[in-house]
Amino acid sequence: MNAPAFPFPSGNRLAPAPEFAERRKTCPFGTVTLPSGDEAILLVRHEDVAAAAAEPRLSRNHVLPDAPRNSAEPNFLYDPELLINQADEAHDRVHRIATQALNNTRVARYVPVVELVAGRLLDAMGPTADLVEEYCAKLPLLTMCSLLGIPEADADRVRRWSGAYTLATPVPPDERAALVAEFTAYLREVVAAPRPDAPLLLDLVTPPDTDARLDRDELVSIVRLLVSAGVEAPSGVLGRSVLALLSDDAAHWTALVESRESVPAAVDELLRHVHMGNVAALRVATAEVHLPSGTVAEGQAVLLAWIAALHDPTAYDDPDVFRVDRPARKNIGFGGGRHYCPGVGFARALLAVALDALLDRAPGLRLTVRPDEIVFAERDIGTLVTSLPVRLG
Repeated sequence: MNAPAFPFPSGNRLAPAPEFAERRKTCPFGTVTLPSGDEAILLVRHEDVAAAAAEPRLSRNHVLPDAPRNSAEPNFLYDPELLINQADEAHDRVHRIATQALNNTRVARYVPVVELVAGRLLDAMGPTADLVEEYCAKLPLLTMCSLLGIPEADADRVRRWSGAYTLATPVPPDERAALVAEFTAYLREVVAAPRPDAPLLLDLVTPPDTDARLDRDELVSIVRLLVSAGVEAPSGVLGRSVLALLSDDAAHWTALVESRESVPAAVDELLRHVHMGNVAALRVATAEVHLPSGTVAEGQAVLLAWIAALHDPTAYDDPDVFRVDRPARKNIGFGGGRHYCPGVGFARALLAVALDALLDRAPGLRLTVRPDEIVFAERDIGTLVTSLPVRLG
């Protein structure tokens, strides 16, 4: 009998697929079949996902010989120049520089840019809007363009390129290849002559550790990641977060309006509660690995189901309930070990600024359709809200 197909469908796209909870109880180390036809062990318990995320022998390198694939279609994760696919020494050097450029001190310098962009976008809105198109998609994009010195006039082109690169916007393979080539050529020009008003790019070009400079190809690769996954993921999380807050008669939104000091805790809880949907991170074992629920053989693939782990009742009380009073705990949805996401602080800051600006300008924000009428799109990067019709006040 073939292993069940993955990803699982989900009726309520903000909630984890029900198969995750069932597998936590009955099959925590079972296999699933990926769209490519490859099989992988699906990890659904918090303890397994946390251990796997920190395990260096579970490689993220998707260009290893005979590496399993999530899909047979082209995918940015298979890019040999991508940070996660670099050899250990090169990966660690680039990761260290990216982490320095996105540390808390530098993110604090970037926050005024996010605030400025958020204000401009809200100023341009009428009494009703599609919040995904007019805010959630544009805020991360225009912020990242500003931080990297990309002219705002080029933002629409960058959005098309990044959407094709990550497959957030599906395009035919030939067209995708052409768009990615255009994207790469454009970014080579951007990094060749950094603008003085591009703080993030300048921090990448001239890191404090002068013995760890990035070459031109590495700069292009990390900038391409920042303006693709680093835009598409925050956009997706912001759309899912606002929908979560406005569901159930906007009870959670109203609570934030009345308790603005709760926004930081709400950000952390949203990053746990909604995450990016029913996607999972693929790893391949370079040696035998023992995890709490079983042993992964060398060469075997595993999937780290982030949202399943973040809704594990052994790790979180009432995991399916949104609670801003939840005790602080490290969010393993950002990975672990040497692959811990360097953009965690920026992701938190952007979501906090986005919500604060909305709370300031539109405390009466409400959906103009029922939550069950919202349309979602399943993409490699996550389950995305495609449209969010709202009334601003």
